[in-house]
Amino acid sequence: MSVKKIRKSEEIPNAVALAILRELATTTQLSEDQRKTLDYLEKVTKRTREESERIMRQLVEKFGFTRITAIQLVNLSIDSTEELKTILSHLERREFSEGELKEILKILTGQ
Repeated sequence: MSVKKIRKSEEIPNAVALAILRELATTTQLSEDQRKTLDYLEKVTKRTREESERIMRQLVEKFGFTRITAIQLVNLSIDSTEELKTILSHLERREFSEGELKEILKILTGQ
């Protein structure tokens, strides 16, 4: 068995991981773990790579979220400000006004 070195590590949203695996699948045989991950991501990913990256950029620029917080918000299917408030209480150390929560939810849902 050969040992592979990790060349780069970066947090990415599910949509980016899905795009990478789909591209890899066109040029090589996926391992069992890669196939399982691809199947899972195809079931849970609701946005395109471009949409995810655009939303992440908006959340970071407008609300000062860290990249990892923006990724988590993009990956989740959040439907209400109450759900968003609960999630943010675990991800951020600050409070958000009702107006901010509505604006974040609007960005996340595309409305």
